[in-house]
Amino acid sequence: MDKQTKKSNNTGRIILLGIVLAVILAALNPAFLTFLPQGMREYLAQFSATYFSKSIVSGITLEAVAAAGLALFITWLAGDIVKNISSSFKTKKHRSETIHQLVGSLLKYTIYIIGFVVALGCLGVDAAAMFVSAGVVGIVVGFGAQSLIEDVITGLFIIFEGEFEVGDIITIDGFRGEVKSIGLRTVSIIDRGGNIRIINNSEISSLINLSEVNSVAVVNIPVSYNDKLADVESAIAHALTESKNKFPEIFKSQPVYKGVDKLIETHIELIVVATVAEEDIYTARRILHREIRLAFEEAGLSTPCVE
Repeated sequence: MDKQTKKSNNTGRIILLGIVLAVILAALNPAFLTFLPQGMREYLAQFSATYFSKSIVSGITLEAVAAAGLALFITWLAGDIVKNISSSFKTKKHRSETIHQLVGSLLKYTIYIIGFVVALGCLGVDAAAMFVSAGVVGIVVGFGAQSLIEDVITGLFIIFEGEFEVGDIITIDGFRGEVKSIGLRTVSIIDRGGNIRIINNSEISSLINLSEVNSVAVVNIPVSYNDKLADVESAIAHALTESKNKFPEIFKSQPVYKGVDKLIETHIELIVVATVAEEDIYTARRILHREIRLAFEEAGLSTPCVE
């Protein structure tokens, strides 16, 4: 993420904090909400009188507003610090990386909740009484808390059941990519083009974990009818041996020549397969294409133009 993007994100967060503070102030003083029906304002006024102190309902002091704003600002900074510290711990084990991200996510949301409660306290709000109120719970659920709870519960099941982990290659709804992060609410996946898709945990209905077993890289090789098939197969055998010797970390075993796959009007198509890890499948195909082409050049064989 470049500096301009980070600056834009930080500005957006500050604006969001201001909006949250403004909403709280408006809720404490329903008279400000002139666009709401009279009945709704009266309900909010009664709610404020029940759960907020009389001094706050009658008028919020500038000191209280400043304290609440400072509490939210410190919460935002603390959340960013925890996120940066968590992301700095990089391990080669996928399970350890997943647990690190889970702990970081838990700490971040815990800090946000504590900061929000502290900000309410600065404004004289009885946070404990407010959150246990059945009326408030109903309002929160009505605004989408059910989806949030589903995301969190599903995220916990994903992490502790180990269905997939950070670094795995998975496919969700046709989108194939590497798992970059697993949080309490969302999963981030990045494809080979650098595109990132963020999916709510509760929306993951089915997936394919391509990293659980080795994958097969398949390479189709066009061959001219003008070349002898025996010479072509000899060059391919040499190329496959060279590929395994040069890149033992990519190829789990010797790539295998499977023979003639198609007889087309303009050329013959041969097929080669190799057993590799899912994250190396495209690298393996590029290596095989290159080594086979070099072997063809050394043997004086041609490569047909394929439309």
